[in-house]
Amino acid sequence: MMIKGIFRAITLIGADTLDLNERSRIIKVNILAIITGVMALFFGTFFYIVSGKLGLFLGTFVEGSACFYVIFLNKKRKYDIAAFYLQMIHNAATFYFGCLLSDVVEASLLAIFLIGTSLLIVKDKMFRTTCIVIAMITLVMLEMNRVTGIIPPYDFTPLSRIVIHYSAILVIVFLNILIIMFYVKHNDELLSAQKEHSENLEQQVQIRTAELEKANNYKSVFLRETNHEIRVPLNAIYSISQLLLMDAKKNNDTAYVKQAEHLCAASHHALDVINNVLELSRIEAGKLHEVHNEAFAIRSLLDNIADTGQYIAKTKGVRIVLNYNKRKLPTLLVTDKVKLTQIINNLLFNAVKFTADNSTITLSALVENDTCSIKVKDQGEGISQDKIAPIFDPFITGWNSFSGGTGLGLHIARHLANLLGGNITVESVVGKGTEFSFTFPLQACAVPVAQEEVPEVRMDESPYSGVKVLVIEDDDMSRIYLAQYLRRLGCELESCSTGADTIELLHHYTPDIILADRHLPDMEAGEILAYVRSTPMLRRVPVIVISGDVFEEDRIATIEAGAAAYLIKPVDFKLLNVALKQCLNSPALL
Repeated sequence: MMIKGIFRAITLIGADTLDLNERSRIIKVNILAIITGVMALFFGTFFYIVSGKLGLFLGTFVEGSACFYVIFLNKKRKYDIAAFYLQMIHNAATFYFGCLLSDVVEASLLAIFLIGTSLLIVKDKMFRTTCIVIAMITLVMLEMNRVTGIIPPYDFTPLSRIVIHYSAILVIVFLNILIIMFYVKHNDELLSAQKEHSENLEQQVQIRTAELEKANNYKSVFLRETNHEIRVPLNAIYSISQLLLMDAKKNNDTAYVKQAEHLCAASHHALDVINNVLELSRIEAGKLHEVHNEAFAIRSLLDNIADTGQYIAKTKGVRIVLNYNKRKLPTLLVTDKVKLTQIINNLLFNAVKFTADNSTITLSALVENDTCSIKVKDQGEGISQDKIAPIFDPFITGWNSFSGGTGLGLHIARHLANLLGGNITVESVVGKGTEFSFTFPLQACAVPVAQEEVPEVRMDESPYSGVKVLVIEDDDMSRIYLAQYLRRLGCELESCSTGADTIELLHHYTPDIILADRHLPDMEAGEILAYVRSTPMLRRVPVIVISGDVFEEDRIATIEAGAAAYLIKPVDFKLLNVALKQCLNSPALL
């Protein structure tokens, strides 16, 4: 109890401000400083005892001491400097230990932690941007040092290598989970405040109604802006991970492939949390989604979902098996493809979280009596009968060591299932596993559409050689890594960061295809689309719009404005390649 009291007293240092948001941020900074400082001193001493490397002890001693200085800065009410200083400590420590321990652990797995803390605790926009840029520079420098060996890593004995490897992995996983927990707690605090506000509505209906509507508008704006702000750096991280994975597969580097897959999986984890929080906000606001039925190739959809899920599943040795009868499963189905994809993804990711390590998950599809059933079966611990009913409630989730979660996936999946006229059922045996079944009615497909598979080709091919591509993107990191991928396809690149520069360039330059961010500093993509469609020389140039806006109405509005395709950040290069292939009718890369 005494230790708990001391810890709480330290976390409240400098937090005697009337601004509750600022107070919460100061406490988070103090908690991060204490935890990282104590962990640095403990593991530094432990690594020194195990390996005898004095550099590890001295490095962690400096890191720990520097972390405690952050608390002193908060006491002096230098809050922005304290948060920025803590981020610099994290980046310096990541680079220092990433170089010395590069043979036993991949420090780039801390990317989510470095980016997440920058967005969480750094309030000043300039400081926050600087922190994100420095974090990316740190990761790039680590990769350069790994290739060049300028700072040689320590050489450990076999036993100390194993001990340090798994200890470092434990630290990295803990820090990433910690930052996700902070985001979930922040969301819970927002919902708790909203609930407390609602309890007083009966007494102050007329006064509070206007305030509640204003608060909901602010919440929507906050979620949209936060969604966009997180997706921009996440887009860069995901792009880097995809490029690294391509290089690793090209070089047949098995160990590096696994590390790149871990980074891809971490990006998917973060994206899953963002999407579910946004979806819940729409459900809570009573905005029932419209259903947009279309004919699509169900087999290709299931194949793509299984392939994407396998990225995440590999991190715990889980194999996803796809099971359907080609003779009984129709080539085409008619339903809302986006909502069906989200339902299956939520069920599949839930199974990955709770299945046993090194087990098998079966994703199956069955058509019978004018209904289609999509089933996801895991080999986890199972769910007792008394706990099955509440699992579809929001924020209800079981603990597991693989990944944290908001407890929203099943709640949202059931809501979308109802919109499609179906339902989700659960069968579970304790100790043997759980099976979720989504059953929905089939609709006749009047117009069969030819569906082409996307063949896989070698990385040394340039399927779009000579194709002139104009990239319009104001975020430097997103533009750089998107350009890298397009150059691998053989494209000839031009780029702009503002709408004005784009219009000026298009006066004397005619690209074969345009990739445009939806929101530019001075112009919306809709204005660029209007200019392209009204200019005779550009009228037939396809425009692919890339955006962090995930809502269906945004996609529909953009397509109706004349876009050839609409891709959501972070950009999946395979989906981008499919869009390029459809627009240019050229061979595919992936």
